[in-house]
Amino acid sequence: MSLKRVTVHGQGKEEKRGEQRGPIGLDWKELKATLNPTFEWQKAVQAALDTDDSLESAIDQGRIYALRYEMCDDMARSPDLTDRDPRRKMWNFLSPIALFASKGNKYGKNELVPVAIQMDYKPDSAVYTPEDGGNWLLAKLNVQITDVGYAQIVEHLAKIHYLMEPFCVILKRTFSSQHPLHQMLKFHCREINVPNTFGVPLLVNEGDFMDLLFAYGNTGTIRLLKDSHKVATWEVTNLKEEIKKRGLDDRRLIPYFPYRDDGEEILGVIDDVVEKYVSLYYKDDKAVQEDKELEAFLNELSLNGTGENGGIGRIQKFPARIDSKEELCDIVTRIISHLSLQHTALNYALTDYAVYIPNLPTKLYNDTRVKEGEFSVYRLPNRVTSAIEAGFTGLAALRFDSLFDYGNSLEDSKAANIINNHYSYLTRVVQPKLQERNEKRKDKDDLTYPYFIPRWIPNGVQT
Repeated sequence: MSLKRVTVHGQGKEEKRGEQRGPIGLDWKELKATLNPTFEWQKAVQAALDTDDSLESAIDQGRIYALRYEMCDDMARSPDLTDRDPRRKMWNFLSPIALFASKGNKYGKNELVPVAIQMDYKPDSAVYTPEDGGNWLLAKLNVQITDVGYAQIVEHLAKIHYLMEPFCVILKRTFSSQHPLHQMLKFHCREINVPNTFGVPLLVNEGDFMDLLFAYGNTGTIRLLKDSHKVATWEVTNLKEEIKKRGLDDRRLIPYFPYRDDGEEILGVIDDVVEKYVSLYYKDDKAVQEDKELEAFLNELSLNGTGENGGIGRIQKFPARIDSKEELCDIVTRIISHLSLQHTALNYALTDYAVYIPNLPTKLYNDTRVKEGEFSVYRLPNRVTSAIEAGFTGLAALRFDSLFDYGNSLEDSKAANIINNHYSYLTRVVQPKLQERNEKRKDKDDLTYPYFIPRWIPNGVQT
């Protein structure tokens, strides 16, 4: 969720319906201001790409990519509540920068290769490359800690759980239970309030999970949630546009990106389901314009809503009114895909990657039994922290339904046929296709991506 292509200022600006989207990717000028000026970045890029091209040339070719966690800059440190061994001192939660390059591989395709990792965003921070042994392993673990600490609070909790809850609450406030949109969306909204009401306090309350697991603790969690409010807008529900804005839509330079490719496969099915379902009840644009319950739904959700209940959902950049079936289909598609597809990507990978603590720890330590620059298991969290992390991330294994499995629960037989036909298509056509795609990835030494296999995608937010 954080990788971006590095671009020269203004490069990649595109027009959409007469409006500028803004710059694509991560601006090189801004990134360069945070990089250690004594490190030979051009030399490291040339080594990674096995070329004599300049760094600027590689950027112009779209070959440089970076992880940059601006929201994690200068995070306060909390006390270590799980390890009181006097030989061990917990690291601060840092804001590292990781640089990658798109390089041709033995299969004749490009792949991302690591260039270097700067341990924090400040220009005097240490920088390590794959040639640096134990320090390189520590640098990679440092990135892992920041990535999961950022992703689970900002991308997962703020941009999905908190962003989508108003949609599901206002759905019940404004639509009758017999309204066709309520009949459909209730299955995607099902029980979102449960993890939000009971699970979130266990994360953010003093002395609970975030205090126990991360060096930024409860205080840092609250800061991240507050800072993420400005970016948790309706715009983030547009998967394709978000990928374009990050500069990751070029399949030649980034051929291996299962989140993008498998996601668009599922998104196409969601698009088709919604178009057919909406057309069943709305014959033309006028029918959309005359739907008073839909009008109330939009008005209450949008930050720009008017009247007594207008704007109570406070969803930034969400329309307070629409005038066409096309706009309605876009909204319903994005609600469903964000609650199902996007949440799946953020939630379920945790079980595979974070349950094994040495792959994705939540803390690192200096230890008197380990020399500077060396890696040892003594650098990792102790058994108490590890048990808490394994228990917490293990919750991500729970699924209670599968995408579009609810057709037989619909009262309208025509609607039931639409949902059932697409559920069958996902099961019989898309699922084998993605499984075959994963086999090919495995044959090419790439990681498989099981998360968008249809049977593993729930209808909504469940954990």
